[in-house]
Amino acid sequence: MKRERAAAIVSRAKGLAAEIRWLLGTSLSAILLFPGNSAAEDASQGAQIAATCASCHDPAGRGQAIPPIVGLDEQRIVKAMLAFRASESPSLVMHAVALSLTDGELAVMARYLTDRANAGRQP
Repeated sequence: MKRERAAAIVSRAKGLAAEIRWLLGTSLSAILLFPGNSAAEDASQGAQIAATCASCHDPAGRGQAIPPIVGLDEQRIVKAMLAFRASESPSLVMHAVALSLTDGELAVMARYLTDRANAGRQP
């Protein structure tokens, strides 16, 4: 039973990583094809990555099984993601997600989530 559950978690993590790679590839293509200002590009990229986060984390902050990320500050989000990447925090799914993102992608995602929270908006 544990082996099946672990396999399901790893499969889900691989699916999320593939989804994130696709979103990032699409974002990069849009940035290369339609150059604009850097802040707008960061916000767009942050929004796309955050949309992936919202597929598991309740955007309203009511998550019970999966901790909410709404209202966390930028540094706390980045620090948590780096801990998942380094396997310092136990989660196979978040480890895979953190490995799929560059430091820059983590920063724009965290900035986007914090900006949305400060503006009183959901991701």
